[in-house]
Amino acid sequence: MSRMSVPALVLLLLPVASAHGDDPPAVEHQPALCTVPDKALSLCAAISDDGNVAAARLYFRRAGEDFYAFVNMAFTGVSYCGTVPGPREKAKAIEYYVQAVDDNYQPQRTSTFRLPVQPEGVCEFPPLEKDAAKAAAIRVTGTNRKQGKKLDDGFNPTGVTFVPLP
Repeated sequence: MSRMSVPALVLLLLPVASAHGDDPPAVEHQPALCTVPDKALSLCAAISDDGNVAAARLYFRRAGEDFYAFVNMAFTGVSYCGTVPGPREKAKAIEYYVQAVDDNYQPQRTSTFRLPVQPEGVCEFPPLEKDAAKAAAIRVTGTNRKQGKKLDDGFNPTGVTFVPLP
């Protein structure tokens, strides 16, 4: 009995470089340890991409709530930062994450972080917004129609414009 030899077909798969790269953005964030009631906070992240970062958002909610809201983050020359309304004391904690999308519509996000709300003096280094103009002009966007037409009452509405879903 003779053996027939069959020519082997070998495919070599090499990555193909695109003009804008093909990796999602890299998002690095050092979570804050705590915050204080009723004061807007600023949270920042280092975001980079092999193309361009098209959007950076900070999603947040009162711990235990169903829906997140978000604020857009702005590039500060070093990192992207977003200003979140001050949580009220009854909020107990905020849950948040940072998400970036590149110019190829590839998203990347951090883990979800829990930020306890503690009295002043107990929370040593709260990430408070130092720019009064930013703290007085926070634009929050809802992510679900069930959120209604106003900011969750776990947050201080002073200086906040809430944009509900239509």
